[in-house]
Amino acid sequence: MWFFKKSAYRPIPANACWVHLMQDHHMDADTLLNYMRCVMKEGEWEGEKVTFMRIFDLREMKKQKIEILGWETFDQHPELIVFQGYYTKSDQAFLERKLL
Repeated sequence: MWFFKKSAYRPIPANACWVHLMQDHHMDADTLLNYMRCVMKEGEWEGEKVTFMRIFDLREMKKQKIEILGWETFDQHPELIVFQGYYTKSDQAFLERKLL
């Protein structure tokens, strides 16, 4: 029997996050689909349950030869974060571009 390791990162959810990144940050769909990925974790923001996100570019990850093992990888490599923030259960996204 084959066991496959689940990736620590995933494509950006096709919800308010996509809309927010395209409209407010002028990202194009091709880049979002093919190169941008995220890690997520559940949490609370101002008393509301949210999903926190750290968004990165696969090309930069591969260029620097860094393996993404989970949320904590970005604590050690914050330079990889392109956007960070959260989205709510009511499907509102609040993402900011990370300034280097």
